Order: sequence, then structure tokens, then C-alpha cells
Amino acid sequence: MSESYSGFVKAGAQQGLNAIQTLLIRPVRGIYGPQLNDGTVLGDIIAQATLEEKHHDELEVTDHPVEQGAAIADHAFKRPAEVTLQMGWSNSPSSAGSLAAAGAGLVSAVNPAAAQLTNAYGLVTGIQSTLAGGASDKIQAMYQALLQLQETRALFVIYTGKRVYTNMICKSLMTETDSKTENSLLITVVCKQVILVNTETVLLSKNKVSNPKLNASPLNLGKKSAILMGSK
Repeated sequence: MSESYSGFVKAGAQQGLNAIQTLLIRPVRGIYGPQLNDGTVLGDIIAQATLEEKHHDELEVTDHPVEQGAAIADHAFKRPAEVTLQMGWSNSPSSAGSLAAAGAGLVSAVNPAAAQLTNAYGLVTGIQSTLAGGASDKIQAMYQALLQLQETRALFVIYTGKRVYTNMICKSLMTETDSKTENSLLITVVCKQVILVNTETVLLSKNKVSNPKLNASPLNLGKKSAILMGSK
């Protein structure tokens, strides 16, 4: 092999190594860091197979006429983003190889045409398990984890193949069981973004309000005794 060709081989090998390292560092598709108001963090939820991701972004536009030259931002606003995930688990053993096979089998059982998709990058994961203690019935444990995610109103981050969503909340869960999915969990999770803002209380002086008696900031005048109407 000539020196010029060996340089190409080395460069290609280095690029391949960098790609593998990137894949190992990058989080897989799933729900990460669910957190309650008191700071309690729940476990991450990562499906054995992510079958579908639907992204929904909408701009709300007012119906009334807008004056020419007016700020359009006052008459159109971005609604919270929504994403719908179709996630799947099975009760198959949770080793890395069998986990991928379980995910592929789950997809094929529900929709044979979708079996071709299970070989696509990122659709079958399962490198990480969110179950503590290795529950024997994974699908029941995962279903309870999703119900807890919804009931506690926890905020979380979602990694998808297209983008990363922050401050998401579980809006709805939908699943059904039939002869094909008796030993698996195929569930549709609808998540919606919560827009968080910071508020601040500002005290205004009397000379900055039009009618201080009605809309001035409250003042601390100390202790006052109650006066009964009609008393002398």
C-alpha cells in the first residue's frame, strides 16, 4: 500500500472513531431528568424501541384586522411545542443483543411493514434501562413510570432524532392490549411544552400614579385601632 493511500485509510479510521465516540456521548431518544417542584428527580425513561416521533409547532394569529406598520409580534404568538412519541417495551431479556431483537420483534408484531424501519439508526435502542432492581415484568413497571410522570406533573427534557425539547410535561398516554401486544407495551405519549417566565413586583411612588388613593402601592402605616361606625 502506497503512503498516499495509507494516509486516506488513517484519516477514515480516525473519522470513524470520532463518530463512534459521538454516538456513545450523545443521549439516545427518550425522556430525561423528570423533576418535581420540590426538586425530586425521577428516573429517565428510554424505550427499547421508538417507533414514531411527531412534531407539532403552531403560531397563533389573531383574526382582527392589523394596522399597517404595526408590530406583528403583538398579533401573532408562538404556541407551546408538542411532540407525540410512540414508544415500545417488551418482557424479553434486557441484554444488549436480545434487547435490540426484542424491539425489532415488537415493531414487527404490531406492523410488519415497520420491521424494515427497525434497522434504521436510532429506532432500536435499549443500551440503558430505567428499571431499578430488574423487575421481572418490565412492561408493567414502565407503564407505572409513565403514569407517575403524568400524575406528578414533572417537567423533563426530550431527546428526539430532530431536536431537543425542554420544559416538557406529559399531556396524555394511550395504549391498548391485544393478542399481538400481550407481552409488550406499545404506548403513545403526547408531551407539551410549558413556557416558564419570571415575574417581578415593582413598587411605584405616589407621584408616578394617576390616582394614588386607588392604585398606589400599599404602605405600612403601623398598627391601627378599628373604629366602629356610629361610635363617639
